[in-house]
Amino acid sequence: MAATHLIIDINGYFLDGVVSSLSAGAGLAGGGTGAVTLGVAPGGVTNGMLAGGVTDDKLAPISAAGKVANSATTATAANVPNAIVARDHSGGFAAGAVTLSGRIDQTSDEGLIARGTISSGTIPASGPGVRLMWYPAKAALRAGSVNTNLIFDELFGGPQPSPGTQWDDPNVGSHSFAFGENVRAVGDYAAAFGKESHANGLSTFAAGEVATATGAASVALGYHAHTNARQGSFVFGDRSTIDVVRAGVNHSATWRVTGGFRIFTAPNLSTGVTIQSGSAVSNWGQANAVISTSTGAYLTTSGVWTNNSSRAAKTDFADVDARSVLQKVIELPISTWRYNAEPSGVRHMGPVAQDFSDAFSLGRDETTIGTVDADGVALAAIQGLHQELKVRDEEVAALQDELARQRAAIDQLKALVCVQAATAELCK
Repeated sequence: MAATHLIIDINGYFLDGVVSSLSAGAGLAGGGTGAVTLGVAPGGVTNGMLAGGVTDDKLAPISAAGKVANSATTATAANVPNAIVARDHSGGFAAGAVTLSGRIDQTSDEGLIARGTISSGTIPASGPGVRLMWYPAKAALRAGSVNTNLIFDELFGGPQPSPGTQWDDPNVGSHSFAFGENVRAVGDYAAAFGKESHANGLSTFAAGEVATATGAASVALGYHAHTNARQGSFVFGDRSTIDVVRAGVNHSATWRVTGGFRIFTAPNLSTGVTIQSGSAVSNWGQANAVISTSTGAYLTTSGVWTNNSSRAAKTDFADVDARSVLQKVIELPISTWRYNAEPSGVRHMGPVAQDFSDAFSLGRDETTIGTVDADGVALAAIQGLHQELKVRDEEVAALQDELARQRAAIDQLKALVCVQAATAELCK
């Protein structure tokens, strides 16, 4: 028979219009061939009417390109190719390798996690390129770019070998980080940042431009700084020259700061110390100084330590008995000696701080002698000596006057004697 379009009610009667609802039943019976179209009103078929009534063999296979080959009842949260994705009980799902061509916009407050297993898997990418790369097998992170430009590397004394391989597996240390352009973090637990920096030793840190950290637990910062395989060392290089500044010994700090090294100990920068070349005025006004301090004391470029002795910096003045100071200096024990830390051939001369303190009660404690105090005592003693000499000069002058008078008197007596006894021995 030809194709017929029928509208049948639930009792099997012909109706004009559409069927508003269906109930499960024995279905359609009859013979003949052809196609029958049933019109069903929107919402006229519910899930309860279809429950158990439609099985997979009643549905045609899905074969169109780009469609999954099974029904939604077999969706999975596992990594199964060509399957509908089902979320697990926590709302998540697993996925294999995913290639995204657009922007990743993660807006959740819960953050982002990338997991892995140490020593399991291969490096995600190698060679030149711009990328953000997490390498779980080594718990290593890379971000930035690698290119094939020839790079002068102080570690090799010339261009880096195999440019473009800075982030290949052999150049990735375990638990290392490298962010920047052509940076290497080859050592385990190493970190490199900036441009062409290289952290090559265990637990090394290199940041800046062509900064190289090679000694274990060493740090290289700035421009062309190199720890020179000296462990535990710190090197900072300014950008005043392309020359490399290197660590000289283990466990040391090396700085190239041609503009001066400033340490401030107050929030308003009013106190501290400056180490400088001497070509500039310090923060506290001292010129031609190598070491300048906020106290006013400084070391000149010629090696003279200069104390602050301004009247404006002093108070509570008291007169000094210079002759008493002289007497105490006379009584002060002076000896030659050497410091405990010095070799046996070294000798110094002077008092010990305890004797100096007992004699003059100067300074903050009994174990040190301030240079201004030693200088002051010496100057006072000189003044005391001058006073002593002045008194003696006056006494000598008085004695000389008395001697002159006595000589005059003697001459007068001699003249009288000689008048009476010209032949006397005294008068010859």
